[in-house]
Amino acid sequence: MTQDQQDPQAQGAPSEEPPLTTLPDFGPAQDGEGLPQFGETSGPATLGEPSERSRNRALAITLSVVGASVVVLAILALILSQTVFRSVLEDSDGAPPSAAPRTGEGQDEYVPNPDDPDIAPPPPIFTQAPTTECSIPYDGAGAEPSPRGRIRGGDLEYTIPDGWDFPWHHSALPYMSEVAGQGRNVENNWYSVVNLGKVSFPEDEGGYPGLETAAVAIFQCYATTAGVITTFGENPTVTDYRTEATSVDGYPGWIVQATYHFEDPDALQTSSASIVTAIVVEGPDGPSALSSDVAADHEDHAAGLEEIIASLEVVE
Repeated sequence: MTQDQQDPQAQGAPSEEPPLTTLPDFGPAQDGEGLPQFGETSGPATLGEPSERSRNRALAITLSVVGASVVVLAILALILSQTVFRSVLEDSDGAPPSAAPRTGEGQDEYVPNPDDPDIAPPPPIFTQAPTTECSIPYDGAGAEPSPRGRIRGGDLEYTIPDGWDFPWHHSALPYMSEVAGQGRNVENNWYSVVNLGKVSFPEDEGGYPGLETAAVAIFQCYATTAGVITTFGENPTVTDYRTEATSVDGYPGWIVQATYHFEDPDALQTSSASIVTAIVVEGPDGPSALSSDVAADHEDHAAGLEEIIASLEVVE
């Protein structure tokens, strides 16, 4: 109904009957009318910039995660400091690491000894050429008669070991007079020999030079003038050397000793090395000496030398 078709009473005064209410028509749309088609009209959604509130919330979450991680790490560090690190410090007595250079002390590794005769060259006194004139005194004096079972030369005596049954006679040796000795056969015409005699240095060489110098001179001269050098060769290997103070029968002495290995291993059939020894002893009537060379690789000969040295006595 249109405005022109209204009841004439409605124009003048209100109607006493309530107005009729008309329900909407929910039926199917006619001619394309009805619910809007949002799928056809709306495009893709575009997010805008996050709000300040969203930013604050993200920052708070990040800080919380970092703070929790720091706390966890601090707890782990505390646990390690009270367990692992503490045990390490206790094992080292709490001392800080030393800045001093490391050494081999207290370790099992091998440290070469520079004085080991097997790896160190011998001192100059063990030379093939003697450092003195090797003068032989000819004063015509012979050795005193030896008691039975003993050898006497100068003011020294020793007991003859078993098997040493060859008398060895010298009127003199370099810097030794009144000489007597005893030997033991090695093979053919080669013998182990131990000599005794009175020390005699000529005045034109300065006279008696003292224990050590006299022992060195007698050692060098014996090794190079008593037929030993012929077998040793020009460049023998020298081992087990020593030069040191000693005492004999309560009197001061000096011993020089070394093992000379033959340069020609075929020089002898049963021996290839010899122990050369010189001992000077200052007795009440002046110095006397022992000089010897003994087959080093014959155990009974080497043992005999040790017995002789142990039995040395000073004759007053």
